[in-house]
Amino acid sequence: IAYALDKEEMNQAIFWGLGEPLNSQPFVKGSRFRIPVKEREVNLAKAKQLLAEAGYPNGFKTEFFEFATAAVREGAQSAMGQLRRIGIEATMNMIDQAPYFAAMRKGDYSISCSSVSSRYDWDDAYCLYLHSDEIGKNNWSRYSNKELDALLEKGRTTWKYEDRIPIYKKVVEIVEEDLPIWYGLQSTVGYAFRDSL
Repeated sequence: IAYALDKEEMNQAIFWGLGEPLNSQPFVKGSRFRIPVKEREVNLAKAKQLLAEAGYPNGFKTEFFEFATAAVREGAQSAMGQLRRIGIEATMNMIDQAPYFAAMRKGDYSISCSSVSSRYDWDDAYCLYLHSDEIGKNNWSRYSNKELDALLEKGRTTWKYEDRIPIYKKVVEIVEEDLPIWYGLQSTVGYAFRDSL
């Protein structure tokens, strides 16, 4: 799926080209927390090959589980259209926000596009969503990786910025490989100021 999703195309569909594609992490290019890693490029042939190796040579049917906000809905619609190119046919089940979060905590879904507010530290960005202690709470993918847990705990207790960089570089590399979460886009926030105040 990650090889089939085109972030630039999604950016046009969701944010009229004004968003910024992310690279295996929730930090934009200008952030001091962004870790330089090679971007996974769109490769439909590779996506189809991996589907065939997984036992789905003709794709499969699935459901996007969503709650009704414009960016989430449009993100899911864009992803659904792109996945058709590799034989994945998806429908959308859209419900109210409260039951959506309850179902996500239980793992009662197949695929979901979601949005979160900006994160301002590595610990805040990763521990909440990927540590195994958060399964049933905020770790909606129910992802459990002892190596990642240890890295997140080490990063949380390391105070020097320079010492934290190699810890979170490894975190990003693990997330890129295992894909418990796929980071798509960051919206652009516009501000207007009056010169008379």
